[in-house]
Amino acid sequence: MREQIKRFLFGVALAAVLAIGFLAYLRPSFIVDLANRIYLCF
Repeated sequence: MREQIKRFLFGVALAAVLAIGFLAYLRPSFIVDLANRIYLCF
């Protein structure tokens, strides 16, 4: 039973991360800004 709950929560977390990533690409300026911030760190 506990393994099923862990698997379900992992699936929900993974779906949330993928949804956030998808929504971020709907705003290209956000992605460009994020890429510039990461690039400037190196």
